[in-house]
Amino acid sequence: MKKKVKAILVMTITATLLGGCSLGGTKIEYERLVKALDEGDMQTVMTPSDEGYAYVQEQGIYSTYEEKEDGEHSKIIYQTTEGVYNTKDKSLYGDTTQNIVTDIKNEKEAWTNKNYKKENVYNTNILYKKGQGISSNQNLDVSTVKFIIDRLQGIGKLKPKHDRAGFDEPKGVYYSLTESQFQEIINDKLQLQYNKFGSATISLTFDRAKDYKENPMEVSAITVVINYDKQNEEGKMLSKIQQILVNFRDKEYNTENAKTKYLEYEKQYNN
Repeated sequence: MKKKVKAILVMTITATLLGGCSLGGTKIEYERLVKALDEGDMQTVMTPSDEGYAYVQEQGIYSTYEEKEDGEHSKIIYQTTEGVYNTKDKSLYGDTTQNIVTDIKNEKEAWTNKNYKKENVYNTNILYKKGQGISSNQNLDVSTVKFIIDRLQGIGKLKPKHDRAGFDEPKGVYYSLTESQFQEIINDKLQLQYNKFGSATISLTFDRAKDYKENPMEVSAITVVINYDKQNEEGKMLSKIQQILVNFRDKEYNTENAKTKYLEYEKQYNN
């Protein structure tokens, strides 16, 4: 049951990211933007306003699955953060919300929500800088905020598994990482503890396939998906999936709105 659910989820995520990649199609000109991401050049990656401000939204999804006698127990933490990133000092002011969903799935109660529970843990203003989030409420732990956008050094060494798209497909590239690549590029920042590595992927989605000088491509989203097993305190191996989904806004939106929103978030945080 656990492997089946895990496989279905991974297949769903992969299908969404690839959008049904075709063997032919248009070659995506991703190289300039991947180089910028590799170098931590957020001025290029995020297409901010001329003053360096860019809106960003991240959803971290942390899933744990365990098989017990009464069915599959799942716990999913949703960490949704939105705010405005200052590309000049690599800081972000915004807010973050954490919700926890728990459920028990079994055949007898397959069509009910009897065991489904959702808990709204907190909503707080946040400052993100130097790789960590700091809540305006000193009593809240916001360590589950895992912005990865300016910390993907090493991605430039990878060769995409897919770099072409058909006319109606999402314009993106998809990387599948070995465990050593995962450790070097992702886990040196996330510091995930695990017993068995499963898989790790990075997907980059763009607003178009061609990168013209007069009309440059923009990054629309970055998605990281990690599968691994970790032993709990009782010595039982649990299946875990961690996803980080990052969405950006375009140059026009950032020019019109980003600095104003940044100052609003900064004021809310400091008050």
